[in-house]
Amino acid sequence: MCGIVGVFYRDAACDPARLMAMRDVISHRGPDDAGDFIDGPLGLGHRRLSIIDLSPAGHQPMFTADGRYAIVYNGEIYNYAELKQELAAHGAQFRSSSDTEVILALHARLGDAAVARLNGIFAYALWDKVEKRLLLARDRAGIKPLYYSATLRGVVFGSEIKTLFQSDLVTPRLNEKRVAEYLLFRQVAGSENLFADVHVVPPGHTMEIVGGVASPPREYWSIRTSPAPFQGSYQEAVDELDRVLNRSVARQLMSDVPLGTFCSGGIDSSLTTAIAARHAGRPINTFSVGFHEAAYDESEYARMAAQACGTNHHELRIDERDFASLLPKLVWHHDLPLNFANSVHIYAISELARKHVTVVLTGEGADELFGGYPRYYIPRLLQTINRVPALLRTPALAMLARSGDHRLRKLADFTRRPVHDAMIYNTTGTDPSLVRQVARANGAMPLEYREERLADAQARGLDVVTSLATLDFQTYLVSILNRQDKMSMATSIESRVPFLDNEMIDFARSLPLHYKQTLKHRKRVLKDVALRYLPGPIIHRRKSGFGVPLQPWFAGNGPVGKLLDEALRSPAIASALDARLLTDLLSQHRSGAADHSELLWGVLNLSLWREAYRV
Repeated sequence: MCGIVGVFYRDAACDPARLMAMRDVISHRGPDDAGDFIDGPLGLGHRRLSIIDLSPAGHQPMFTADGRYAIVYNGEIYNYAELKQELAAHGAQFRSSSDTEVILALHARLGDAAVARLNGIFAYALWDKVEKRLLLARDRAGIKPLYYSATLRGVVFGSEIKTLFQSDLVTPRLNEKRVAEYLLFRQVAGSENLFADVHVVPPGHTMEIVGGVASPPREYWSIRTSPAPFQGSYQEAVDELDRVLNRSVARQLMSDVPLGTFCSGGIDSSLTTAIAARHAGRPINTFSVGFHEAAYDESEYARMAAQACGTNHHELRIDERDFASLLPKLVWHHDLPLNFANSVHIYAISELARKHVTVVLTGEGADELFGGYPRYYIPRLLQTINRVPALLRTPALAMLARSGDHRLRKLADFTRRPVHDAMIYNTTGTDPSLVRQVARANGAMPLEYREERLADAQARGLDVVTSLATLDFQTYLVSILNRQDKMSMATSIESRVPFLDNEMIDFARSLPLHYKQTLKHRKRVLKDVALRYLPGPIIHRRKSGFGVPLQPWFAGNGPVGKLLDEALRSPAIASALDARLLTDLLSQHRSGAADHSELLWGVLNLSLWREAYRV
């Protein structure tokens, strides 16, 4: 796991000093080694975190024996041993045991089609010295990030956005048309973000750059391409999922350095831990983070899972003061305002893990693949509720609206809107109209990427839950993976996601909906696998989602509350948002009249981000 950067000018030679500055601003991604390569207008830089083949033979940039191809690469290829054997049978010779060299050899044999053969997490840049052509590539799910900016003077790219600003091609500017979308969803979907003129190479895409000019990204894989439907019985599906998950975890245990898991006590991370412990053949290290606030603390379930799996368990707790002191630093590491408050805790647990291991396995992706989010029920329930006579429906909805459960309040709110809104706004608990008011002149909210993805799913005849899961895979999950990458790599930890192995993605998507979710069961087939490995209380407890006590922190006058007060008084907020309205909303929040935690979290992060990057 590493960090990559590069620049390709149209009519100028690459400046070595600027290339080195780009490379070294992300030294946290690769503290073990550094390298660069310049070929006229083209420059490639690399920071190495040594995981596979710790010898100098794994140094990057890496070149083919004939010198034609050069690569800088961030990631791990889990099927590289099989590919290496196949390539050797066709005459390829290897000088190292690294997966990087396998990518080079595969491209030399297959050209651009090579990327579709890779099962792993990756972002890489491959230079063809003969054709003077650069190819950028990113893994199917977008587990490893890759940003770029295409300008009149050339193209610059890197694993983190901050690398781009070390070049002379792009400077930080606010993308005003995306402010409202960020405040509502805590994320900008698609190729854009809050930085103007900065884009991402989309997951499952490659992009060609010739003469310092970038062509539009080309898709080599899509979540929209459906695998053949699974034909077996439900019990056969449980058995096959067990086998597929075991193969996925076993593949991702490859490492020449110590390895462990993040084990929160939820089903997904606990099941990953249980299977990893069986394949490791020795006690592995597990890590969890908890809260001093009992209502948010899941430590007992993490300890229960660790005990059941026989691991060496490590845990820590984060209090409000720790949280507030880390937040500004982590906004810088994230490149953008933090999507999730628990990013702080993932950073802290990564910092703890780095004292013991260099690689961790995590549980991301299972909810999107197996229908795990309670909010997926909302469109299904609306279809039922709307058939109930108004005389009975009205008092029932009024009771839901007063519920102490935010999920039930959200359901009541959506009954006043079209089912379409319940799908587009499924990931947010904030009123879109309120966000538009707060964002003032920036209140326009183009959601074309989300609308297009949802329309495509519905046009293909997918049911509402599968449509939502497909939309989430292309939007919400991308932000989750970005959080995991940035927070773990800030501490030089590599994180892997067995649920997003190629085989696992295809198998999960082949299952009929009722194997994954019914109105009584979420993640049905996955839970039945988990019951083979874990204690029942972990499987059957209510999903909590790793919540953070923002509501009481924002309502109080502690360190987080004070950070928020400073943000509302800052020029960064006054120039972009309606500060007077935000002051009123904070008063409502502190009086207990309303819970505006989600919106206030976005505002706080927007302020810290603008200050960190002088946007």
